[in-house]
Formats: sequence, C-alpha cells, structure tokens
Amino acid sequence: MIILYVKGDDILLSNIVILIITIATIIYIIYNILFNKIFINVFLAIIVQSILLFIIRYFWQDKRFWDAFIQSFDFISIVIVIIYGIFKIRK
Repeated sequence: MIILYVKGDDILLSNIVILIITIATIIYIIYNILFNKIFINVFLAIIVQSILLFIIRYFWQDKRFWDAFIQSFDFISIVIVIIYGIFKIRK
C-alpha cells in the first residue's frame, strides 16, 4: 500500500489541531468563570493559546511571520480578557 503525502492534508490536520486548542481554551475559560478562579488563569490561557496558534501557523502552515502573528493574537482574545476582567470587577 502506497501512501502519498498531500500538502492539503497537512493543512487540514493543522487546522484541526488549531480547532482543538481553541475549544480547550474556551472550555478552560468557562471553567474559570463558573468556579471563580483567579483572573490571571484566563489571561495566561489566552496568551498560551495565541503562542501555540502562532507556532502552528508560522512553522507548520508556512505562513509569513506577520500574517501568522496577526491571525494568532487576534482581537477576539483581547475582548475575552477585557469582558472577563469587567465581569470579575463587578462581582
């Protein structure tokens, strides 16, 4: 049996890994909100997720440095941290 290496499959696998990392981060953020964990946990989770996504996009998907950086450290991550911070301050 011959297995051919296809570039599209590699991109698909990297996108699946990105999706799994993102879902795990969202679950961790929800866990922290529900059980009133400290704010730094959410901040660190988003930073670690962004770094992992950057590494995958830059090294695995061969995107340019700036494109990988912009797509990994996105506006939604910053908004989640701000909303969580406001939520914790109001409580």
